Amino acid sequence: MRDIARRLILALYNIDEVYYLNEGRKKISDAELSVMYALDDSKPHSQREISQEWLVPKTTVNTIVKRWEKEGLLTQTPIQGKRREMNIMLTDAGREYAKSFMSFLYKAEDKALKKTLDKYSDEFIEVIEYFGESLKEAFEEELEAEK
Repeated sequence: MRDIARRLILALYNIDEVYYLNEGRKKISDAELSVMYALDDSKPHSQREISQEWLVPKTTVNTIVKRWEKEGLLTQTPIQGKRREMNIMLTDAGREYAKSFMSFLYKAEDKALKKTLDKYSDEFIEVIEYFGESLKEAFEEELEAEK
C-alpha cells in the first residue's frame, strides 16, 4: 500500500514540477497560471470559486484580478443576488494574452495525452479525483484524531 501511495504522490509532484519550471520560462507566477487556466474556459468565474478550485489564496486572486482589470485583460460584472461577489471573464485582449501563453501548455498537454492514449480514460481521471477527495477526508480525520 505504501509503495502505491508513494508512486502516485511522486507522479503528481512530477506533473506539478513541469508546470512550475515552465512558469518561470514564461515569466508568470503559479497563481497567475492558475487564474489564467480557470478563466480560459470562456465561462464566468468568481474570485471565491477560483480560490477554492485552484487553491490560490483569496487575497492573491484579488491582487491578480485588480492588476489584470487595470491592464484590460478581464472584466468584472455583479452576480445577481450576491452583494459583493463578481463574475470575472477575460476580455478580447485577455483571451489573446491567454492564447499566447496557454497555447504552449495546451500543445504540450495534448502531446502528452496522445502518447498515453492507451492508458488514459475518463475512469483514470475519476480515480485520481476520487483519490484526491479521499485523501482530503483522511487528512481531516487524522487531524481530528490528533486533537
